[in-house]
Amino acid sequence: MATKALDRLQDRYPDCAALVFADLSTQMALITNTNTMFRRETLDSLCAEAALAFGTKGRPAIGDSAAMTVFVATRDHLRIYLRSAHDPDDALCCICAHDTAIDSFVKEARACLETISHGA
Repeated sequence: MATKALDRLQDRYPDCAALVFADLSTQMALITNTNTMFRRETLDSLCAEAALAFGTKGRPAIGDSAAMTVFVATRDHLRIYLRSAHDPDDALCCICAHDTAIDSFVKEARACLETISHGA
């Protein structure tokens, strides 16, 4: 079920190079969907960046309050991190093109995350 949910999101947004369902407490990629060959270290670094931005048990988040969505823009791509509202250790880490339709993508990605988080 989780793999199919990521597949559907990837089909709708093929300009997203990677979708990673992650466990923030362990900073590990649990399920991935990529249209390029990312090294395991790259995927794990996404998880570590999400954990740093969102915070984990015993480690505070960056900023004054806990966020549910984080954007990191680089010259090459846009990284989007979404934290589950139901399980704060679950996150979806995404590497997208700059011209991704952000509003619709974030809405659909959040729904995908919650579907996976409840089913995982």
